[in-house]
Parts: sequence; C-alpha cells; structure tokens
Amino acid sequence: MKTDFEKDLEIKEAYNAMLDDCYPDVKIGYATFTASEILFNCDPVMYHEGLLDYQDALAEEISDDFPLSLEYDEG
Repeated sequence: MKTDFEKDLEIKEAYNAMLDDCYPDVKIGYATFTASEILFNCDPVMYHEGLLDYQDALAEEISDDFPLSLEYDEG
C-alpha cells in the first residue's frame, strides 16, 4: 500500500506532465523551462490551486468509475 506522500507525489507528477503536455516549453537564451516549472516558480498559489483542482477531478473520475452503494444487501 502506498503512503500519502507517495500518492501526493504521483498526483503532482501527473499534474506536471499534464501541464507540460498542454503547453510548450519556453526557451530564454540557452535555458529551456517547462510550463509546470514556470507556473510553480512564478505563481505558486495558482500552481497549488490548479493541483487541487486536478486532484479533485481525479477523485471525481474514480468515484464515477466506482460509485459507492449505500444500500445494504442482505444477500
């Protein structure tokens, strides 16, 4: 079973990958920066809000795939 830290790291890595897939790299001189690096360093509040939204969307996606049944089955 994964720890909360490992789960959080996986979500952050997936969020970064999603950002980097959606937006092109930015080249300034000889340096190249990914969208996730830019957002994280230039606007950490917006990065964190986006990460939370991404995490909520993943949780919603999972709950849609595996809905909870609140009915008791006496079987």
